[in-house]
Parts: sequence; structure tokens; C-alpha cells
Amino acid sequence: MPHAVLRLLPAVALAAVLAGCSDGAPQSQTAPPGSSPPAQQAAVPFNDADVAFARQALAHHQQGVDLASLAETRAENAQLKALAKRVIDTHEPEIARLSALIESWGQPAPDDPNLEHVQRDGYLGPDDMAELAGLSGKDFDRKFVSRLQKQREAGVRIADAETRHGRNPDARDLAATTSRSQQQEISDLRGFQQG
Repeated sequence: MPHAVLRLLPAVALAAVLAGCSDGAPQSQTAPPGSSPPAQQAAVPFNDADVAFARQALAHHQQGVDLASLAETRAENAQLKALAKRVIDTHEPEIARLSALIESWGQPAPDDPNLEHVQRDGYLGPDDMAELAGLSGKDFDRKFVSRLQKQREAGVRIADAETRHGRNPDARDLAATTSRSQQQEISDLRGFQQG
């Protein structure tokens, strides 16, 4: 091969690489071998709907844990206490997953998750939480079931919006899981209202 051609090969290869990186598509969908899980997640595409879902679901799940924690000491119905424990056991690992997603995307976590859902349909305001904290026994049970059901319905809406509009596979998977579990909880709560 003539020397002039050999000297052009590196420049042609570099031009091909640069051209491949300038099409506006996601740069990478997989992270380099040996990279950390956040680096691997950051390489997977995400969009604004994914970020909105993660932030809203984080706030929603934290409020669910706070609400369910009240039932542990104030509820009279043993089955209601068991449901509250299931909410806590389900949400705590999901909160960790949501936090990891937000961090891996380089997005700011909510300073106060409760501020994320102020004025949103289905969320409990500070007055609602204070009212529940002041109740116990059957009075608590009745109000708790009503409030938790509305809160679960809001969670299903958040998750279903991610399923429709999100791009990130991990966020979409978590949304599908969240929607299923909260629909089951809504069904259980309706049983308490009828019983």
C-alpha cells in the first residue's frame, strides 16, 4: 500500500467515528465493562417523563410509608395493620430504586419529598396527616382506609403515565410493578370499606 494512503487511514477512521457521534441519537446504551451500576444506568436513555415519574413516585412512596407507619400503632384492625406493613415493605426498596435512578441520571433529588406533591390530587396534606395522627382505633381505621385508597389511586396514575410516556426500561418496569401492587391494595381497601 502506498505511504500516502497509509497516512490518510487514521484521518478517515477519525472522521467516521466523529460522524457516528453527531447524529443526535443517544451516545451509548451500555456502559463500559466493570463500571458501577449508576454508570451503567446513566448510559441507558431516559426522558422528562422518566424524571417526573421518579420524583413523583419517590414523594408518593415516602408518603405511603409515613401513612402506613401511623397504622402500625393506631389501627385496631389486624388485617389493616398487615396491609400497612406490606405497604412499608414494598415501598422502602422501591424508594431506594427511585433514588438510585434519579442519581444515575444526574438529576436533583427532591429537597423535601413532601413538597413534590403539594396540591396534587390524591396526596395528603399536613392537616390530613395530623388528623390521622390524632386518631386511633376504629376512627383511625375508617379514615385511614379512605385516605390510603385515594393515595394509592394517585400512585396508579403516576405509574400509568410513566408506562405511556417513559423511555427508561428500569423506570417503566418499576412503574408497571407499582401499578399492579397499588391496584391490589386498592382492591383490599375496598374490601375493608364493605366489611
